[in-house]
Amino acid sequence: MYTIDVDTGGTFTDGFFTKDGDYWTVKVLTTPHDLTVCLAECIKEGSKQFGLSVEEMLVKADVVRYSTTVSVNTLITRTGSKIGLLISKGYKETLYAKDRKEKEPLYSLISQEMIQEIDEEIDSQGNIIKPLNKAEVIEKVQYLIDMGVRSIAVSMKNSYINPAHEKEVKAIIKSQYPEHYLGRVRVFLASEISDQPGDFPRTNAVVINGYIHDSLVNYLYKAEEDLRNNFYRYPLMVAHSHGGVRRVAKTRAIDTYSSGPVLGLIGAKSLALLYDYRNVLTVDIGGTSLDIGYIYNGEYNYSFQPKIIDLPVSIPMITTYSAPIASNSIARLNAGKNLHIGPQSAGSKPGPACFDFGGLEPTVTDADVVLGYIDPDYFLDGRIKLNKAKAVSAIKSRIATPLGIFEEEAAFMIREEAGRKIRKEIIAYLKSQGTEPDDLKNFAFVVYGGGGPTHCCDFVKELPFGLSIMSPYASVFSAFGSSATDLLHNYSKFLKVTLYDGKAYFSDYDWFNGIVNQLLESAKKDIRGEGFLPDEALYFLEITGGEKLEGIKIKTDKLFLKSEGDVKELCTMLSANSVGKDEIEISNISVIALVKMPHMEFKAKSLTGSDPGKALKGYREVFWSLNTGYKKTPIYQRELLESGNIIVGPAIVEAKDTTYVVPENMSLEIDKYTNAIIKEV
Repeated sequence: MYTIDVDTGGTFTDGFFTKDGDYWTVKVLTTPHDLTVCLAECIKEGSKQFGLSVEEMLVKADVVRYSTTVSVNTLITRTGSKIGLLISKGYKETLYAKDRKEKEPLYSLISQEMIQEIDEEIDSQGNIIKPLNKAEVIEKVQYLIDMGVRSIAVSMKNSYINPAHEKEVKAIIKSQYPEHYLGRVRVFLASEISDQPGDFPRTNAVVINGYIHDSLVNYLYKAEEDLRNNFYRYPLMVAHSHGGVRRVAKTRAIDTYSSGPVLGLIGAKSLALLYDYRNVLTVDIGGTSLDIGYIYNGEYNYSFQPKIIDLPVSIPMITTYSAPIASNSIARLNAGKNLHIGPQSAGSKPGPACFDFGGLEPTVTDADVVLGYIDPDYFLDGRIKLNKAKAVSAIKSRIATPLGIFEEEAAFMIREEAGRKIRKEIIAYLKSQGTEPDDLKNFAFVVYGGGGPTHCCDFVKELPFGLSIMSPYASVFSAFGSSATDLLHNYSKFLKVTLYDGKAYFSDYDWFNGIVNQLLESAKKDIRGEGFLPDEALYFLEITGGEKLEGIKIKTDKLFLKSEGDVKELCTMLSANSVGKDEIEISNISVIALVKMPHMEFKAKSLTGSDPGKALKGYREVFWSLNTGYKKTPIYQRELLESGNIIVGPAIVEAKDTTYVVPENMSLEIDKYTNAIIKEV
């Protein structure tokens, strides 16, 4: 059995390949001009690990799962489709926002003249007060098309209660511009993107979805077609920010947003459970960003109204925190000659100065090369040769000379400042989650990303985690996390139901079960569309607490209510999370459909001795501190370390896709799962 998981980031595209329980990792440069190129290159490099051609590997592959940054990149660069918006009359100036300042970021995606009002009204109870005028809809749509829009978003007030007018608008547009016309436009309805209350966040969601849709659909279908042309037999599975995957045909553009960081969380959870930790903090140091994730009591951090480009959207998703500090962050001096790291990044093109692609600005990676932490001849297993002289020149001209110091001192300052900023971000994030330093003994700390092992010890020694882990696939960890995902669909319905009013329990089982059954039938339809039989899926009922139980969510495999005992069971599950609440109200029900997909199974190995001598590959000069300067330092090969080996710093451990830095007073121990455990000594 072969599985292929690929995660495209801003600098690198990572691959995690398995065969019958064994794994291989691959890392290639991302190609921003055409992401199908780096996807193909990653798969090609993976096939080499098996000694097969691409066609021979793909014909044997059971699943290809893929996470992409296209949605994020499209929003950052503002290169999405020209989009129009139809909204209810009287709301063009506010876009349903209570504070007009809230809507300002939306104008970076859609200009005000592309927003048109429709004279219609549905009240807060879902009653049609004023019907649509077909002629008006045609007139407003024609105006938008004449202005050059390629997509139209429709967001009518209160459509989450009654979407009749939105559906009618879509039908009118389709009748005027049918599918076989070259001038057809895509139509996106807010009610199809979200059934949650809040007209403003639903409007944001449908505009963002329409804006990034074309970039994704063209690219993902091309990627899938490329796989088919190389004899892959199944649909390409795309990672979503809710923690599952779906085929391209069943994927909404907005659901792919920030899926890479979410995959890292999924991988970290599976890793931490090996050590019986249900609380996890994750730190992903990539080329362009630092991503921090949080798992408490085995549950991910969900937001029912997360923000995308500072706009609230009504698309529940697993959330992480990102900061612009990473391996390729640019170091600079301000007017007062104070050193700053980021927020600008050199990315992959031109990249750090040492990449020799034309970059002139010094980065954290350049500092690591100058200090001897990264071997310029062994970057990515030697496939990419770094230019140390260019790194020295960049740091000298931009930092060292203005400060009147040597380039090694400047490089060390860059590394120290990067570590300080990362530590500061971690502490601030922990406090935002209500976690104090004394609580960290109950947390596993999982560090990954290409720069994670290189910088981990700069901040972990001041954070007293119960366990600090770096896996052998740390540099491709989101791709590894992808290998732990399943096919997942979620169907929700906003409703307010009192399960217990302090005296009596809810008893209208037929009404409740009717709604659940509608959601279940939608789930089964999409499971068929994914190429599976409905009986192959597992189904769960997920219930969200109401106003007094805000943020509480429970899940059960009992879909239907049959008795008062079933209602009491739900109340007990909800109230267990909120002691002392007499009235129990819910605000949302969801049916979750899950189809298990192939996962890698962890293999425990026998512990050998603590001596890592077999993995010693040589020595080199490494700059460890301003006091000691360069020291002759042992260099070990990560792939040759065995379970039970212990390395005491100062030392460098080189893997084919990252570098582990172990300073003095720290140790790195390889455990039975071949994970690296970091400890203070």
